[in-house]
This record gives sequence, C-alpha cells and structure tokens, in this order.
Amino acid sequence: MTFYWAARAIDVWLGIARIARIAWRALPGDLMALLVMRCCGIGGPGREVRDGAVSALMVEDPRTARYLDHQAMPVYAQTLGRYVFARERLSNRTIAHEMEHVRQWRRLGPLFLPAYLAASGIGLLHGRHPHDANRFEEAARRQESAVRS
Repeated sequence: MTFYWAARAIDVWLGIARIARIAWRALPGDLMALLVMRCCGIGGPGREVRDGAVSALMVEDPRTARYLDHQAMPVYAQTLGRYVFARERLSNRTIAHEMEHVRQWRRLGPLFLPAYLAASGIGLLHGRHPHDANRFEEAARRQESAVRS
C-alpha cells in the first residue's frame, strides 16, 4: 500500500512539473504573440515548421506590418515564444535563424526578453551595435549561415 501511495505522489509531482514546464515555455512569449495576432486581425498561424523536437508557428501575413513596423529598428521577422511573425513567406535561411530564437525562448521562458535586452545593452556599452553584438543574435546567425541558400 505504501508503494501505491508513493507512486501516486510521484505521478502527481510529474504532472505538476509537466504543467509548470509548459507554462514556463509559454509565458510571456506565446501570450504576447496571441495578442499581436489579435491586434493585427490575424486569426492564427499559417503553418507549423519543425526542427527536431522544436516547432514554430509561422505567422507570414502582410498584416504583421502593423506590428513589425513599430519596432525600434527595422525588423524582417520576429519571434515571440513559438510564433514567428513576418510580412511574407520566409526563406529556409531565415527560418533557421528564427528557429534558434524559438529554442532560446524555450530554454529561458520569461527570462528571454530581459536576457536579450541585457545582451544588447552589454554590446552597446562596449561600443558595438546592440543588435550585431547580441549573443542571442550571434547564435541565430550561426544557424542561418549553416543553411545553404
């Protein structure tokens, strides 16, 4: 009987851990992405792209310009959680770049945005362009360059 209750407790713990892991990955990126889609009048993503165990939901729609055009710098595509926003269908190279950002969101969850901004700030403090010096962007560019045109 003791083993039964121990097994039940472990099952409950693993269930809670699974839910916590899903919430960690989804917050705040996926929620921000859903808000952006609604504000742009987009009903949902157009397609799903998989790279191993990681999947991204592609929102390739001209209406994303309502969001992308209001960035601090020109943006061709942007990742929020598992969602990738772009004005048009993305090339395989750009998808590889954005998939790296999806992996980064997945690893860091709600810490991704502060870490990304801190990496840009550190680059700026060292006299470099904040986007070019950002370690997250460097990793994404490595993935992009690994894909042939």
